[in-house]
Amino acid sequence: MIPYLLRRVLALAVTVLLALTMMFFLLHASPGSPVDSMGAQVAADPEAREAISEAQGLDRPLLEQYGDYLGGLVRGDLGTSVYDGSSVASTIAAAAPVSAELGILAITVTIVPGLAAGVIAARRHGRAADGAVRVITLLAVSVPSYWLAVLCLIWVGERYPDLLPNAGGFIPFSEDPVANLQVMILPAVVVGLSGFAIVARSVRTALLDAYGTDEVRFGRASGLPECDVTRRLALRRAAPPSLAVAGLVVGGLLTGTVLVENVFQIPGMGSLMVTAFTRDDYPLALGCALVTAIVLLSVNLVVDVVLHLLDPRTRPAGRWR
Repeated sequence: MIPYLLRRVLALAVTVLLALTMMFFLLHASPGSPVDSMGAQVAADPEAREAISEAQGLDRPLLEQYGDYLGGLVRGDLGTSVYDGSSVASTIAAAAPVSAELGILAITVTIVPGLAAGVIAARRHGRAADGAVRVITLLAVSVPSYWLAVLCLIWVGERYPDLLPNAGGFIPFSEDPVANLQVMILPAVVVGLSGFAIVARSVRTALLDAYGTDEVRFGRASGLPECDVTRRLALRRAAPPSLAVAGLVVGGLLTGTVLVENVFQIPGMGSLMVTAFTRDDYPLALGCALVTAIVLLSVNLVVDVVLHLLDPRTRPAGRWR
């Protein structure tokens, strides 16, 4: 178990390093410069541009900048924003809890309803309930989240404006939990809708496969009630594939809220990333990409470990190494 975890953690670190390296060089290869976003007076003044570039180290060779950035990461320093000189770590620390809350709320409206819908569809396979779940999940997974966010913003904003945050008026959970949840529920539903559909369809498929196994057939032949067959036999068989899909959904919900946050004016990691890339703020953009990659890969690592614990078939032959 320990050697397996060490190999996976090492692979995670290498993957993060490769992704960060590609992002670093792609950002610097893109047209434009962070100085261009600092106002017309600065952008049009050659002396001011040169002074800012020198102060920020943008005039040094690219490999030297890359080495300095990695050295800062080793020391736990994500750098400072090119745009306003603020600490990247502090800026991300302020935005990350907002995105985490949105992701957790989206998971809440995804996993439990998706599991229930998948079980209902599988137990009533070929009936009206199964057809309804299949149609609803197909529509849910087909609707683009950003389009649905804009539609909800227009429709809800006209009828129930209290359910939407005002521009710059987002209220943190620590200040007013009720007001915070009031404006976060709708974005969470929009973010989690496609995840709900994916979970429901994966659970339905896994349960239908489990119902065809000899273990479940024997349980039914032994006179077990159908609810016990589903809960004690079929769900246990369906857990590994469903968990694998759910893990991908959870990772996506925790890190894939960029467009929805911008539409609903939620000051989370998504809005921060858009701002960083719009301003060509290299340190802030790299910091956001680094945190996002670590969260996504860590969720995948946890899911893989749990799958190995639940399903011996996924382990290597012989001793688990």
